[in-house]
Amino acid sequence: MNSLIVCNTGSDSISKVSIDEDFGKEELVTEEMFLRKIDKPLGPSSICLNDNIAYTANSYSNSISLINMNTFKEENSIYVGAHPNDLAIDKNYLYIACSESNSVVIYDIKEKKIALDIAVNSWPHNIEICKSLNLLFVSNFQSNNVSIIDVTTNKVIKELSTLEYPTKLKVSNDKKLLYVCESCMGDDKDGYIEVFNIKTFESLNRIKVGKSPVDILEDEEIIYICNFGDGTLTIIDKNNYNKCRKMTLGGMPKSIIKFGKIAFVSDYLNGRVICINLNENKIKVITVGKEPNAMTLY
Repeated sequence: MNSLIVCNTGSDSISKVSIDEDFGKEELVTEEMFLRKIDKPLGPSSICLNDNIAYTANSYSNSISLINMNTFKEENSIYVGAHPNDLAIDKNYLYIACSESNSVVIYDIKEKKIALDIAVNSWPHNIEICKSLNLLFVSNFQSNNVSIIDVTTNKVIKELSTLEYPTKLKVSNDKKLLYVCESCMGDDKDGYIEVFNIKTFESLNRIKVGKSPVDILEDEEIIYICNFGDGTLTIIDKNNYNKCRKMTLGGMPKSIIKFGKIAFVSDYLNGRVICINLNENKIKVITVGKEPNAMTLY
């Protein structure tokens, strides 16, 4: 069975939604599993998978949780550092952005211990790995830049300057570009997506989108941007960045992921996932936990 896995930050839970490419010809089944291995609140804000184990970054409890996806039960909770906000996996290591300590913590999965702590800049928010280039990108929300780490040496090799409050990073599907959401969060103005050459780190373009952009989905011909501050998706033509349009969803779109012809958008404000049939422009809504945040497919 194909499942959508959702981190519910406000209810300390994980939702598991059965999905199909026929967009609900069968009734969608939703399970909610509450994290209980550590005192609340936990605030699961990010998730990644390694085989049948899911790892969540729990922002409020300074921990990560390990979830057996076969049984859909929490197996363990481990202290990793102050305010883990995001995590990613490469080989046998978890890379965890710990916002309050301004560091990336490397957790050795096999040895079950912290292997290293890498200092970055102010309030690391999001992590993106380009495995083919052995590069780790970290958006530093408060210092308005992106740290670039060589994972073969675990050293910061460069920093990219951005506009105010960079949130989400995304390596393009062809591994040639790095997209950066520059949110300008808190200001009554639109944010931007900046496009960098991933090898030269040269800025190639900057695209105006909606208020507080926080996530990116790159499809074959289109880039979708979640605008947290105005309840919209910005839809960008990859072949012509000047061709943009907006889709109004309402709420606070926080995360976007695609399965087949369906885009799933978590609505942080209303505790729901908005399902958009991209071929037919049909929309269906699934109720999940409070403050749905990051999502993955299993």
